[in-house]
Amino acid sequence: MATANLHNLADLRVLITRPADRSAELQAALTAAGASVLVQPLLTISPLAADTHAAELQRSRQLLMNLDNYQHLVFISVNAVHYGMELIEQFWPQWPMDVKVHAIGAATAAALRARDLDVEDVDGAAMNSESLLAKEGLQQLAKQKILIVRGVGGREYLAEQLTARGAQVDYAECYQRSSPEIDGVQFRALLRLQQINMVCVNSGETLLHFKTLLGNMAAEYPVIVPSERVAEMALELGFSCVIQAENAGTPATLAALQAYVIK
Repeated sequence: MATANLHNLADLRVLITRPADRSAELQAALTAAGASVLVQPLLTISPLAADTHAAELQRSRQLLMNLDNYQHLVFISVNAVHYGMELIEQFWPQWPMDVKVHAIGAATAAALRARDLDVEDVDGAAMNSESLLAKEGLQQLAKQKILIVRGVGGREYLAEQLTARGAQVDYAECYQRSSPEIDGVQFRALLRLQQINMVCVNSGETLLHFKTLLGNMAAEYPVIVPSERVAEMALELGFSCVIQAENAGTPATLAALQAYVIK
């Protein structure tokens, strides 16, 4: 997206809460558009530990070892590509035939293409579970098997909908999410010092962690969220100014912020 139309973001001082290795693109785009940016990850992504996630690791390895039994493979995120492909490449130096690969998010699709994998509907990349479910190839799924690569836990909506269409759905859980330990008093002081007037959250988990750190003070901050689901969560938590972007991608975030500041 060209930044020429985004000069009016100069009045924004944005807190980015994405994981450390996923904030650079948004930070660069916001800075180029004139906004001031503070990066403080409120979500940490890490590989599964053999001592605490032995069962998940064993199950995921077994499922991925039998990847050729599936008709569809869905990667939830860039992290799913990174950690999932580390396991897949141990068992499949050559990609199994007849397994269709799907991605949620343009960045996820790009990460798969960087590994020379063909992604279904890449020109109209699904930006969330709902848009993936709207794809023509995922409507009639009787007797088909689908493997979803994701982190431990998470939203069940996608699997529930695919199952309702007749598919057998399994999860290969390849990484974990956690909330970093942050001193709430110091965090609040930092936000005041930087005069933050916009908070960008990418998930319900980061929103909840932000609320936990700031308590009732959190609701004073405008928040930009990536979906209707997270927007509803924010309203339930008492946030008075909730800006819903079309999705979690950088262009959608910038567009929603531009619409907000020109009101």
